[in-house]
Amino acid sequence: MTINKSMKQTQWITGKLLVLGIFISSFLNAETVPDSSYLLEKMMDSSRNLSFQGEFVYQQGAQLETLSIIHQASDKNQSEKERILYLDGAPREVIRAGNELFFSSYNGGVTKFQHGSLMPVINKLQGGISEKFYDLKIVGIDRVAGREAVLLLVLPKDRFRYGYQLWLDRQSSLLLKSVMVDGQGKIIERLQFTSLNIGSLSDESLALLIRKPSVVDKTIAVESQPLSQQDQPSDPLEWETGWLPEGFVLENRSVRPSPVSQHNVDALVFSDGIASFSVFVEQDDTRVLSQASEKIGALSAVSKIYREGDRYFHVTVVGDVPLGTAERVAVSVRPLKAKP
Repeated sequence: MTINKSMKQTQWITGKLLVLGIFISSFLNAETVPDSSYLLEKMMDSSRNLSFQGEFVYQQGAQLETLSIIHQASDKNQSEKERILYLDGAPREVIRAGNELFFSSYNGGVTKFQHGSLMPVINKLQGGISEKFYDLKIVGIDRVAGREAVLLLVLPKDRFRYGYQLWLDRQSSLLLKSVMVDGQGKIIERLQFTSLNIGSLSDESLALLIRKPSVVDKTIAVESQPLSQQDQPSDPLEWETGWLPEGFVLENRSVRPSPVSQHNVDALVFSDGIASFSVFVEQDDTRVLSQASEKIGALSAVSKIYREGDRYFHVTVVGDVPLGTAERVAVSVRPLKAKP
């Protein structure tokens, strides 16, 4: 009796897996399902050219927030408009028109700066993915916020960058859920819609998108594109990165005053098209060797003070890369040796 019961259970499980496999196979082989690269392009296009409204949760590390979003598609006569309202904690609101963004805090202060999409993954993937460093793979279907979704994996080919799991709406290719994972598969960042309506917005929702603060406390200039060669600082670097992960290239360089000393800080931004990190180097006057590392969600930060002869300098590496990557970059930074 026990043997017969076990056999029946095995047959039932096998049958279920077979049905699921056939269902997934037929879905993936259907003409309506494009290849992974095209699907990713459709996701980016949908994020700009579809109007939608909903609520989503955003998790970074141990921090979890609930937000609502209204997005109006761009067209020939107007740029994208977006409004995000924080539903947890102190009242906060973000309104975006094109790349012009206004952040209103609970105390009434308003900050204006330049920024693209407020959805983290959309911002990261807008430049496309190099298949030299990432594999794209459609693995099946799922449901998110009551909608059928295609699960697309973005798999790094080495341990120096993170991977992504993307759930895209089957009908519109709009991003419904994204998960950033480390090399062990641990979730370090997650965005997931809990409710979503795609289509024309109501007059009430449209009215929320056109409200702009009349008073702005401060404006923060942020370069959204890499600087051209003529915009780069003319002073030569006095240091070098001895090691960079393959595929990461210099996107931006700037020189700015240090907030803690009389020296300037050399700031360089490196990116592989998805992941990015910044390297900050300045002369150090404390002359005390020290180091510190911290990881908050996807963000890794490493700070070290090095001595080279009589020179001390402070190196900080910050970015959405594994902590081991940031530490290895920081350790490799050294002053340029004078040529004989």
